[in-house]
Amino acid sequence: MAYNLPPLPNTITDPAVREFLEKYYAKSNEPELHDDFAELFTEDGEYNMNNKINKGKQQILAFRKAIWSHVPGRDHRPTQIFSNGDDQMALMAFGEVAYQHHAGHETEASWAARYELVKDNRVVKLKFCHIIVDSVAHV
Repeated sequence: MAYNLPPLPNTITDPAVREFLEKYYAKSNEPELHDDFAELFTEDGEYNMNNKINKGKQQILAFRKAIWSHVPGRDHRPTQIFSNGDDQMALMAFGEVAYQHHAGHETEASWAARYELVKDNRVVKLKFCHIIVDSVAHV
C-alpha cells in the first residue's frame, strides 16, 4: 500500500520507518480499514486526538470507528514530516485534511501530529500518536 509522502529529512534513514509512514497515511484515509489501522499501534499504544485519549488497541479501534461515522471520506495530506534531532523514531508532522460529508459538501483543516515509534520484532509500530486538528472542519 503505497502513499506519496513529502520529502523526508535526512535523519530518517531506516526504510522501515518510511514504509510505516506510507502505510499509516494510506490506512488513515481508508474508511474500511479500522482493524488494520489499530494494528499499526503497540498493544498499549496511545492515540490522542484533540485530547481524546485512547489507550490500547480496543479503545483505538472504537475511537477510529466513531470518528469515521461522522464523515464518509477523508484525505490526509502531510506537507512536512521531521524528526526530533537524529531520533527517527520521534517524529512530528504538519498537513491538511479534506473531509467529505454525508450532506455532500467538503471541508478542509490543518493538523499537526507527534509520533513515537518503536520496533516490535523488527516491525515499526506507533507507541504514541497525538493529533491536533480543527474539529470545526467536521461540520
